[in-house]
Amino acid sequence: MSVLAFSGFGVRYGAHTALVDLDLAVEAGEIVALIGETGSGKSSAALAALGLLPRGTHTQGRVERNGRLAMIFQDPQAALNPLQTIGAQVAEAVRIHQPLSGAAALNAAARLLAETGLDPARVPPSRYPHELSGGQRQRVCIAMALACQPDLLVADEPTSALDAATQAQVMALLVDLVRGRGMALLLITHDLLLARGVADRIALLQGGRLKESGPLPQVLEQPATRALLAHVSHVAIRNPATTPAAATPVLEVRGLRHGYGSHKVLDGIDLTVTAGEIVGLVGGSGEGKSTLLRLVLGLEQPQQGVALVQGIDLLHARGTALRAARRQVQAVFQDPGGSLDPRWPVWRSVAEPLHLLDERLSAAELRDRAIAALARVNLPADTADRLPNQFSGGQRQRIALARALVIEPALVVLDEATSALDAAVRAGILDLLAALADDGLALLFVTHDQAMIAGLADRVFSLKQGRLHLQPHDTPRAQ
Repeated sequence: MSVLAFSGFGVRYGAHTALVDLDLAVEAGEIVALIGETGSGKSSAALAALGLLPRGTHTQGRVERNGRLAMIFQDPQAALNPLQTIGAQVAEAVRIHQPLSGAAALNAAARLLAETGLDPARVPPSRYPHELSGGQRQRVCIAMALACQPDLLVADEPTSALDAATQAQVMALLVDLVRGRGMALLLITHDLLLARGVADRIALLQGGRLKESGPLPQVLEQPATRALLAHVSHVAIRNPATTPAAATPVLEVRGLRHGYGSHKVLDGIDLTVTAGEIVGLVGGSGEGKSTLLRLVLGLEQPQQGVALVQGIDLLHARGTALRAARRQVQAVFQDPGGSLDPRWPVWRSVAEPLHLLDERLSAAELRDRAIAALARVNLPADTADRLPNQFSGGQRQRIALARALVIEPALVVLDEATSALDAAVRAGILDLLAALADDGLALLFVTHDQAMIAGLADRVFSLKQGRLHLQPHDTPRAQ
């Protein structure tokens, strides 16, 4: 019996069509992977399965549900309440579905958290979300989803922002839970390699239409699936003639030390990035990569050391010097949804950094520059007037990249900027970043994808136990 079935189902946001005539069923106990490029309609299907499509969305056809459904969202940080402990949040989900007292619900929550691999001796239910790594937060969201004892889990890109080791652990956990509890799983992902490792069946969306569907391994031999696989190993080609020469660094980090309470995160970091250079930074969850980026951007005060952009310390610059320095560095954060104002049309978010310019631009000029920046990341002009919630996670990441580029900075800091992108779009973004570096842009790129960054960067460092370690690797410009 199908626990979820789409019959001739379509979704339209205003003039934009996201899904057309989708026919897809998920049987009890089955793992189905719904894959496709960014904007192919995967997330719209996931939201429709749970009845969570935005207000005003136009639909046609039917969605039939048999049994309880629960969802695991792409961004666990946004899905969790920062003001409540993880135990209280899971207990709240328990009490919605079971007539338990507060104490009994907390006990049930503790058992669910333990079942998802959060040992109470190491990660007690009294912890808050900000005290957890990305992988641990995702386990909390899985525990909340299990609270309703679902017949089907809908997981929308549940591992896209996790490092490879944590990603494997979370997926293994999901598969074990699904098989052990007799549930079905609809896995929404752009990662074909991930899907083929766990799914019984794969369904491929292209342009909102179901292009291919079938069991493994037959579906991997179909033309559209093979084309998607071809993008996975894409390497961006750098121009050997633009090898960075010795010059004054765009970014210079000296003797940086930082920690939280008794926990030492960074222990004497020295790093330079020059014009036209791509520097990669890899490391496991919780090693301090994002902390280093916040210090570079002047968002936190280091306990010791200094980070200079174009020779200026952002923390101590004032007035026109600070304004000029802020124009030189922009960021693309790991969570694009959290960095875009949900009430603004996209062009306003993209144009926001332009307030740092000395010249004042009219609304029409701001919009034109925003549209030009969106075009650089392969988003059409009609993107400009839509709201962030009308885009997939990968599309929002491209919007965030457009906003970073719109002011023509000297340095862009990227925190997992390609983690939510499908292979085809990621290939295009990597080519774009390579071209920008060849034109003189400096890039500091944090990622968990070591294979990708090794093929793109001039230098790659690993961050472990608070220290940087240069990794030997060959880049395309050296070939």
